Formats: sequence, C-alpha cells, structure tokens
Amino acid sequence: MTSPLEELRLKRVIVVGAGQAGLAMGHALARIGLRPQVDFMILDAAVAGERAWNRRWHSLRLFTPARHSSLPGIAFPGDGSRYPRTDEVSVYLDDYANQLGLVPMWGTRVHGVQLDPHGHGMILMTNVGEVTARNVVAATGPFAEPRLPEFAGRVRVPGQNLHSDSYTHPKQLPDGSVLIVGAGNTGRQLARELAGSHEVTLAVGAPQRELPQQFLGVDIFSWMTTTGVLRIPAPSPISRRLARREVAIGQSMEELRALGVRTAPRLVDAAGSTFRFEDDSTLVAQSVLWATGYKPGFGWLPDQVRDSGGGIVQTRGATAVPGLYVLGLPWMHTRGSALLSGVGRDASRIAGMIGRRP
Repeated sequence: MTSPLEELRLKRVIVVGAGQAGLAMGHALARIGLRPQVDFMILDAAVAGERAWNRRWHSLRLFTPARHSSLPGIAFPGDGSRYPRTDEVSVYLDDYANQLGLVPMWGTRVHGVQLDPHGHGMILMTNVGEVTARNVVAATGPFAEPRLPEFAGRVRVPGQNLHSDSYTHPKQLPDGSVLIVGAGNTGRQLARELAGSHEVTLAVGAPQRELPQQFLGVDIFSWMTTTGVLRIPAPSPISRRLARREVAIGQSMEELRALGVRTAPRLVDAAGSTFRFEDDSTLVAQSVLWATGYKPGFGWLPDQVRDSGGGIVQTRGATAVPGLYVLGLPWMHTRGSALLSGVGRDASRIAGMIGRRP
C-alpha cells in the first residue's frame, strides 16, 4: 500500500481544494487529456464526507435554481426550477467527482508553497510531507475562513456566540434575544428563520441593493443569464459598480420588519453581552450570530502573489509565480466566477494555460 506522500509524487498538477472550484478544475484538466490521480491530484484539508456545504444551516437553499447550478458536463439533477438545499449540493458534488473519476485526497492540508530552488516547479508543504509539482491551482474558494471583527473576542454572552458557519438550526440557540451582525444575504436569511422563535435584532451596515428572487414570474438569475450580467468582465465600469456592494436577493428589510425583526445601525464595539452601535446606542443580547462573511484561506500562498492589502493579484487566474493559479474567487473574471455555473469557464482557461506550459 502506497503512502499519501508517494501518491503525490511526480504529479504535473496539484489542485488544492475539492469543492466546486477544485472539481471544476479536475473536469477541465481531464478535458485537455490529463489523467486524474496519475497526472493530477486534488487535495482537501477536510475529512471525507465533511464538505463545507454540510456545515451550513439546515434550511439554507441556493439563490440560483437548479438549472443554473451545474458544474461543467453534468447537470444538477431534478426539477430545474427548484432551489436546491445544501445537502443536495453536497451530494451533487460527490456524484460529480465519482462520475468523472476524481478521487480527492482528503485530510491533506497545505501549509505553504514556495519555488523549487532547483527549478522543478513548486514545493508544497503539507501535513504528509513536502511535495513537488510543476503546477499548483489554489481552488479553496472564497469561504474558507470565517471573518470576525476584532472586538468579537471580547464578547461573553449567556447563550450562544457563533459565526454563521457554525449555526445549524433555531433550537441551537436558547430562548431570548439574538443579535445578528451583518445584513447581507446570510444575515437576512437567519433573521427570517429565527424571527418565529426568538427576539431578533439585525445590525445593518451599509445599505444594500435589494432584488426580488423573481421578477415577472421569472427567477432573477435567469434574467441575469439572459442579459449577460453574470459574464460582464471584472475590469469594466459596470462590474466595478456591481462589485462594490453585495446585492441582497429575495428578502427585503421591509419584509423582515413585518416579521418582527428589529434593526440597529452598524455594530462598532462589544464587551461581555453589551453591544454598541454606530449611533452610540447599546443592546444587551442573550446570543449573537456573526453573519460577517468569510475570507479566502490563501494564507499559505507566497508573498509574491499578494498586494499591499493582502489580496491576491491575478489575471484570469494566473499569478506572478509561473505555474501558480487561483480559482473560484468572486469577480476573479466575472460575477459568476465564484458560482457553480460560472467557475468552469475560469477553470477551462487555467487548464489551457497549464497545457501550454513546458
């Protein structure tokens, strides 16, 4: 029986991340003739069967209908007009990998990557040892690490203190008041779910553009697909305006207030169970849910691919390090770059660049 380290030797490509971006990359590499587990390997730090989709709260559904939620080559099963649950997405990703013969190496975490001083590509530092690869694709996506404000560490509430990444269902929280921090799509969905069982206050930062889930009886993503909004290139003036602020889909603040959800200004500080807002008002809450988003788990990438703010510098997935690519970031090329339906286009382009490398 070979060891994990031996299985990773002499691979032309190492793909880091076995989520939607990593699997789309596997499909694209197979399309140019590379063989799964022979020419390329997909790694993931998670335990087999514990995809990030499985950690999401039980009632969560995609904003995109099934017909707009497919990776390249294999359609999302079932009624195309329905909005799939997260467990359905997880099953779909597993089936996708199985049908394509992609066998991720689970439980393999990459801690760092550096150029091979002997000119043989890159060296990946992993929990199973050092691995050399000619090409590396960072496909861990935009939702790898929960993002929390600095003052979150000072919060001590009698109930639960959770990031939305750890929230699963209303009974997880004891009775009483709940402060939800962040009024993006996640915060609004959680507020709606908890309004029936808890006293909910939603801390709202910058106002957001609101779009209905459907317009004239047609899903909003169908409109976006038909009009080409999802494929507008990132450098364009329109895309820069769209990228500046998250769009809230399907749940208006007016509807939430009608359900009894109270709103508060932006949260600026907290200590114990007391929370202070931008207008200097305060609130004492039993529990708090941080719907404050995520940051990409790209801390293992070298400094050469970062800008002064720590962001990744890339052009259509290619970085300043030859052979090192990133995939699955929002607005990496278009609005659809981080979506199930859009990540395949970027993966195909990266595969083409890999195929042209000596």
